[in-house]
Amino acid sequence: MIIAIDGTSGSGKSTIAKCLAKKLKFGFFSAGELYRAITVKVLDLGINENEDDKLKYLIENTQITYTFDGTSNVMYLDNENVTNKLHTEEVSNFVSKISCKPFIREFVRKLQRDTAKNNENIVMEGRDIGSVIFPDADLKIFVDCRIDIRAERRMADYKKLGEDVSIESVIEALKDRDYRDIHRDISPLVMCENSFLIDTSLNSVETSLNLIFQEMLRRDLIDTKFLEERGIKLVEPVE
Repeated sequence: MIIAIDGTSGSGKSTIAKCLAKKLKFGFFSAGELYRAITVKVLDLGINENEDDKLKYLIENTQITYTFDGTSNVMYLDNENVTNKLHTEEVSNFVSKISCKPFIREFVRKLQRDTAKNNENIVMEGRDIGSVIFPDADLKIFVDCRIDIRAERRMADYKKLGEDVSIESVIEALKDRDYRDIHRDISPLVMCENSFLIDTSLNSVETSLNLIFQEMLRRDLIDTKFLEERGIKLVEPVE
């Protein structure tokens, strides 16, 4: 089974995807982490986003290994663990300039599809998973949230990294990211027609997961025995 989760930046889709995968005992993989790993290398080498020849050479000579042990993700870039470098402000502000490149998107898509071939059940998270990567996914989920709440979450992430940024700059960066994601020519961020919408402005992670389990039951993707075997209890009975 493939569960595709898309959504806006900072909406909590990664947290929901990780928790969902852990509860279901599925593999978890994030497209955004792959793009961020490439961005780390681009920034380290001082390559400009308009230097396509250098970027293509970089892609041809880059090795990425992405693993999930059921608790956390680990990203290896050319055999170096770069997990702690993926969510700096510099990477967050630059990644969309790289992810829009067709040849980079194709590189990441291959990694994603290879991952699906090697995993029977996965939760894949990103911005074009349901629309482009896995249009036939068993379940498509779209996660959104009010921008002020997203900004507060992003601020908390930066503080953990020891970065001092203003809430105003974070909101502007999120607005800019939303615009670029929605209006880019290649694989823009869209909510697929048959997606299940989760608004994390209104729902906690636990409530969101409960709604997803109910929706999976409603669509006959799982049954109550499946939930019981994994120790999952619904907060409210399914009608």
